[in-house]
Amino acid sequence: MKAKKRIAVLLATTLVMVLLAACSHSGTGSNSSADDSSGSSDSKQSADPSKPVTVNLFAGTSSFNGNLNTNWFTKYAEDKFNMKINWTTVPSTDESTKQPVLLASGEYPDIFWAGAFNNSDLLKYGQQGVFIPLNDLLQKYAPNAWKAIQDTPELKQGLFAPDGNIYGLPFYNYCLHCYYSHKLWVYKPFLDKFHLSLPTTTAEFEHMLEVFKQNGILPLTGSTDGWNSDPTTFLMNSFIYDDGGSHFNVKDGKIEFSPIQDQWKQGLEYIHDLYSKGMISSAAFTQTNDVLSKQAINHEVGVVPWGCMNCVVGADHLSDIVNWETIPPLVGPDGTHFASFGGNGVSGAVFAITNKASQDEKIAVMKLLDFMWTPEGTTIADYGPEGKFWSGAKEGEKGLMGTQALFNVNTQPPSPFTWGWDQLGPFYQSEEWRNGIVAKPPFAKDGSGSEALLQYYTQKDYAGNQPKEVVPASVWIKPADSQQYAQLQTNINDFVKQWTAGFIVGNKSLSKDWDDYVSGVKKLGLDQYLSITQSAMVKPFDTGSFQKDEADIKFLESLK
Repeated sequence: MKAKKRIAVLLATTLVMVLLAACSHSGTGSNSSADDSSGSSDSKQSADPSKPVTVNLFAGTSSFNGNLNTNWFTKYAEDKFNMKINWTTVPSTDESTKQPVLLASGEYPDIFWAGAFNNSDLLKYGQQGVFIPLNDLLQKYAPNAWKAIQDTPELKQGLFAPDGNIYGLPFYNYCLHCYYSHKLWVYKPFLDKFHLSLPTTTAEFEHMLEVFKQNGILPLTGSTDGWNSDPTTFLMNSFIYDDGGSHFNVKDGKIEFSPIQDQWKQGLEYIHDLYSKGMISSAAFTQTNDVLSKQAINHEVGVVPWGCMNCVVGADHLSDIVNWETIPPLVGPDGTHFASFGGNGVSGAVFAITNKASQDEKIAVMKLLDFMWTPEGTTIADYGPEGKFWSGAKEGEKGLMGTQALFNVNTQPPSPFTWGWDQLGPFYQSEEWRNGIVAKPPFAKDGSGSEALLQYYTQKDYAGNQPKEVVPASVWIKPADSQQYAQLQTNINDFVKQWTAGFIVGNKSLSKDWDDYVSGVKKLGLDQYLSITQSAMVKPFDTGSFQKDEADIKFLESLK
């Protein structure tokens, strides 16, 4: 498959999931105060080529990152690229408040290595001249990174501002199963016990839930704080496309808002009907993950919504994940059967160079970046030296796509992790790299093949079922509109969430209150919200390269 988005902590329950998760670590911990002085540009310009270049980096970190000054990869990078890194760190939870203060004061860092900027921030500080364009630096000193940008549609469409400049780089993590994380999992032994086939339509799905209920099994539940653990999005996609976030839909190049369409109402009628018949647990929209996890581990529930089943059962019950199977997108009454898609590119940045950086600093950090944007550099920067937590793949060992693997992960890293930077900063965890981990048998009885299992079910049931075009993750809201846009977005989505829950549980009536609901959404400024989004969208994101790969499915099935 030639496929070309930041997510919460997804995969922390197994070794591979810890190391490959598309997440940034949260929490507290720093190596120095955010008030540390970065010094003047003149003092950092190196006149002696043999003298290390001082590079001043700002990073939002967690306790997992430990002391970056003594980190093995910090020392490795300093030696390899003849630099001395001065770290200024703050807890990642404080980034959103610290960064604007630093930038407004004029006492900002030379280089933001692991910051948090949205597209409006990039435009604002880029137009002010605070963030410098990276195009020329990338082409001259980081050709691997420049090529990766050109070859990866998510980056090529998402990084360039309307003026053609790149003002920042993201943390990029190709993750096929993450892109299709609105999954439903069914406990296969129940299907076998009651002689049921895997449902393919909304009617068959309802029948399966009814059988579970009749036999004392909790049919379908969910939770409030899991990774896509609300079943609403999956079920709604049998009636109208829903990405589970913005709720945008693209039709003939124009953005529509799914929650006010008649098909959304029909979806709500179906979900409410399931709820009123007791086929969706009354606690599905109120309980927490720990309760849902116990229900799944104890086999009290038949169907569970979640991005990864191994995340539900946890490390102590990994052997049980092979008993759970994904349900493909259900065909609705009019034939609709979409898979919610989250692979629509990148937005914002973690990395930016300011106008305080010296030319030597710019060159040095670009050379470091160029190394890290290769498969070898990614592995070393993430995990540290070969032989400690990872090893190179042996000849003949296959990766997730059936091609020669690149590396294997050997042991669980400790916390804090003092050997690599582990996704801190502008990493490029490419498709080649991500699929290059040695593939374990997906149905291994000990659960060690969980990564391959997720790959298998994603390929088999979800890839290719998304719309041909979706709204890209990267839309360039003008800085002057950013505050108003954020307010519109929050108010509208909160309103939709509240009313959707009300319709499902019966606190609101679809026959009596629907028109008031639609009117309420529009009164919150929907037209303006859509207009700003449409003008900020350079073009829809083409999902054509994300399709089912039958050869990959057969390869994964062949692993024993």
